[in-house]
Amino acid sequence: MKTVWPGIAAVLLIAGCTQPEGGEAAEETAAGEEEPEQALTPVDTEPAVEAPALAPLSQAEIEAELEAGAGCSLEQDGKALLVAVEGDAIARPYGTLRHMTFEVPQRTGNDGERPSELNALYDGGSFHAGAIRIQVLPEEGEGETIGEVTFRNARVVITEENEGSGEMEGEWHCGA
Repeated sequence: MKTVWPGIAAVLLIAGCTQPEGGEAAEETAAGEEEPEQALTPVDTEPAVEAPALAPLSQAEIEAELEAGAGCSLEQDGKALLVAVEGDAIARPYGTLRHMTFEVPQRTGNDGERPSELNALYDGGSFHAGAIRIQVLPEEGEGETIGEVTFRNARVVITEENEGSGEMEGEWHCGA
């Protein structure tokens, strides 16, 4: 029996000198506190994808990137999120300044001809740069005109190919 005690004493000595993994946290758990269970994500649920967001454009960026002239802008809380003039548009999806292409609708105007890009801008439409598309859908009607600028509320759909889409509300301002 004397040969068993030195072996047990050695095991107890080693066990007493080593700390369990996790240091003090493991000691608290050993003292009777339960560790919180980790929540698992169900396998059949797709993770949420953040919709592309538009950051405001500064006046300096607008002046540096676009030719002066008549055009339209998408605004929210007094900040320009997309500015379009004939032949060019800029926006800042995900905080990166991008020049956007405006798709002139194929429909014809009242005179039977395809509308000019500037006239088509008044009706909103679709702007794209790479995989990002911004669709501006102004409400029907004439809107409110102050000076040379017409204001209409607009629904905006922002889509990034294979990544997701989101909607927002804003104002569509058009004029000189």
